[in-house]
Amino acid sequence: MKEYKYHLDKTSKKFNCPHCGKKRFVKYIETETGHYADNQYGRCDRETNCGYSKYPNNNSIFNHKYIKPEAVVPSYIEKEILQKTLKKYEINPLIYYLYNHYDKDEVNVTIDKYQVGTSNQFNNSTVFWQMDNTGNIRSGKIMAYDTTTGKRLKNKDGKPLINWVHSVLKIPKYNLKQCLFGLHLLNDNLKQVAIVESEKTALIMSIEFPNYTWMSTGSLKGFKHEYLAPLKGKTIIAFPDKGGYNEWRNTADSLKNKGFYIEVSQFLENKEYENGWDLVDALNFESKK
Repeated sequence: MKEYKYHLDKTSKKFNCPHCGKKRFVKYIETETGHYADNQYGRCDRETNCGYSKYPNNNSIFNHKYIKPEAVVPSYIEKEILQKTLKKYEINPLIYYLYNHYDKDEVNVTIDKYQVGTSNQFNNSTVFWQMDNTGNIRSGKIMAYDTTTGKRLKNKDGKPLINWVHSVLKIPKYNLKQCLFGLHLLNDNLKQVAIVESEKTALIMSIEFPNYTWMSTGSLKGFKHEYLAPLKGKTIIAFPDKGGYNEWRNTADSLKNKGFYIEVSQFLENKEYENGWDLVDALNFESKK
């Protein structure tokens, strides 16, 4: 019987894992034909939570013809829509919180720089526009905040209240291709780039430490090559939330040979802070001592 050789699919296409059911399963491909092996053969990329992996044998059934995926062309929001949100800051919960904790002029400079908007979603909320380094608007993330604490508001299930501008506008067939929040500042500002997870943290740190150009990934998983690609060749310092150091450190190490200069700070990791705390939490904690 002919012995086949296989390799894992190198595209971004994922399938449902036969073990955990999550759509994080990478299939094996027969090198000669380019066809997928049977559904059970592949590797789940949830190494910690699942770890399923099975290499195909010679009796594999090739029931999926490999089709090279088409490149996803990002959709954009018209600039006029962004402009309409740059007002009503007196009802914007996060901006209201910032006005109560920082000089109003400093806050206004910051929200103008980052083009922070206001939405009537969730009984008034904040819009973090994702504008790329070419000036195109990928979309806007709408988030609800408490005006007193500055913390995100959550629903009955404990999930943060989040929506997207393109979803609110019901734009059909919208291809959301996210980028770093604050990426539009890259062209005009040659300061060292500092990266955090939270958009709110990027705003506050921009006020506290303006010698850096602060950007945000929007999530732990947002620290990846796709988002970081425009920063290639720039000097970057990353501040993951407490508990995220190892993941961001591994990403930074993998990008070294691709022309990236990334230092991942252990500042939060080395302190006795709670998991999930970010730089703003640490600043607030230290100021109360």
